[in-house]
Amino acid sequence: MKKEIMSILGFGGLGITLSFFLVVMVYPSYTAMEKLMPLYLGGLILGGIFGMVKGNINASGYAFILGFLITTVLHLLWISFPFKVSYAFAFLALVVFVMWIVESTSTLDIAVTPFAYFGGFILAAILFRNVEMYKIEGSVMSIVLVGVVGAGISLLMSMFKAFVESAQTAKKKI
Repeated sequence: MKKEIMSILGFGGLGITLSFFLVVMVYPSYTAMEKLMPLYLGGLILGGIFGMVKGNINASGYAFILGFLITTVLHLLWISFPFKVSYAFAFLALVVFVMWIVESTSTLDIAVTPFAYFGGFILAAILFRNVEMYKIEGSVMSIVLVGVVGAGISLLMSMFKAFVESAQTAKKKI
């Protein structure tokens, strides 16, 4: 059951990320968010259905949850009290720690992980779309930093952990 939920979340994150890329490529920047919401929701649902049918991934589900939670916490921290951009790096360290603990099940899982993390970031950003974060100096920069760099870190940590595990397996065979 846990693997199925992680697959649904991971592929749902991939679906919402692909929807984001579609929106960026096709729609002009002045398009109302209400018009784009069905695309994001459709990507999330189709990705979740694909994950339910075909999925067998683990790390990507955790990456989606991590991207969503960290972005939500950053929004809430910036809204609640003065927060510094340098604190965002602590959240990136959390991404490194969690992605080191979580095990990737396959190469597909490693490939989907950054897209799932970015999908969680996008979903949280959509939830806070009506909050005027641009009025708080440094808030948008730190949130985007953690979203984009966190996706890259999740990919690198998944690849590095898979490499280390493969090297240990090869070492035992020698």
